[in-house]
Amino acid sequence: IRNAHKIKMASKQWTRVRTLGRGASGAEVFLAADDASGELFAVKSATAACASALKREEGLLCCLRSPRVVSCIGGRAARDGSYQLFLEFAPGGSLADRSAIDGGLDERAVRGYAADVAAGLAYLHGAGMVHGDVKARNVVIGADGRAKLADFGCARKVGAGVPIIGGTPAFMAPEVARGEEQGPAADVWALGCTVVEMATGRAPWNGMDGDALAALHRIGYTEAVPEVPQWLSAEAKDFLRGCLVRHASDRCTAAQLLEHPFLASAVVDAKPQAMESKWVSPKSTLDAALWESESDTEEPEQDSTERRIRALASPASALPDWDSDEGWIDVLSAPTEAADAVAVPTKETTGITVDDGITSEEKSVDHLHPRTSNSTPQTPAGHGGGVVIYINLQLVQKSVIIQIMQQKHTLINQFVCSLVLVLFGRSTW
Repeated sequence: IRNAHKIKMASKQWTRVRTLGRGASGAEVFLAADDASGELFAVKSATAACASALKREEGLLCCLRSPRVVSCIGGRAARDGSYQLFLEFAPGGSLADRSAIDGGLDERAVRGYAADVAAGLAYLHGAGMVHGDVKARNVVIGADGRAKLADFGCARKVGAGVPIIGGTPAFMAPEVARGEEQGPAADVWALGCTVVEMATGRAPWNGMDGDALAALHRIGYTEAVPEVPQWLSAEAKDFLRGCLVRHASDRCTAAQLLEHPFLASAVVDAKPQAMESKWVSPKSTLDAALWESESDTEEPEQDSTERRIRALASPASALPDWDSDEGWIDVLSAPTEAADAVAVPTKETTGITVDDGITSEEKSVDHLHPRTSNSTPQTPAGHGGGVVIYINLQLVQKSVIIQIMQQKHTLINQFVCSLVLVLFGRSTW
């Protein structure tokens, strides 16, 4: 399999774990696990309308071999024209998420991540390639805590004669905003903007969010540069002065920036903690993997809790609707000899495109419907047989509350009767 960094897929079967995000072009990125080895990898999927862009991205990534660039494992096309690109999974998430946690990073962290990004750009530019969309959102943190360049949807070969294909306005260099050129110097400008983003926790050009035309006009046709945080050291400010030069020919190259004192003194920190690189199938209801969300947008925990409490506290005028199709979860019991259908994450069978040209196979998805399916699919590889028990937690909780309220009312009635008998006598009652 095409790979330089020990990413292996031992089989053609893999399981979708959860959604990681969606790109501006409509492509979906989700986490997947190889069934045989348990290794995690990312899948970038696009519909037939966007398949050509994903194939182009694969063509660029397959030629790159650098620890500062996300590795490409392969890709495959489906019969419906959609395309899936298999990439190295970075468990640390994006640099944008890391920067936004505390409203920006301290200078030591900024220095270390900037050195990694500059090293990745120096490698790309040396290979005759331009990234075209450098920003914290397109930089990911690997299992070792180091930064890697990702999302090569706007990348191109230098001198390929390809017209300006885009990027993010707030990170565009002046010459790109004017539609003139997008060479290696444009990536260096974007690196300076990314350093500002890391230091502040937000994109540069503060106050121009959502107004792309105004941002492009200011960047391309004025003498303005992004505001540099005053708390940065003199070395950091001098580094940014080498990046944020309005004339492309006057900017430092990525290789020159690696020699700048701000980056030369960067200390590579040991990884803060071991990050999971394998999918572990849940063995009980206490395993976190069982509760992983498949939704693209998760509701705030507070709102969900308030909604559930309000629903449980509603008048209990009738017994719960046990035939309802909503609110059910699957709980796997201990293995048995005669196994029923086991509810597992979506199963995919895929032929990975490799150097030798393995043909693609259509994915096969096992769909299990709780309480209605009469078929008995094959037990997934790596899982023992078992019995599926379906539990609706909300209905169970509501039923328990009903019983408690009924017992409470009975006790109150008995107490009132006893009190009346004591006060007025049995004959009066």
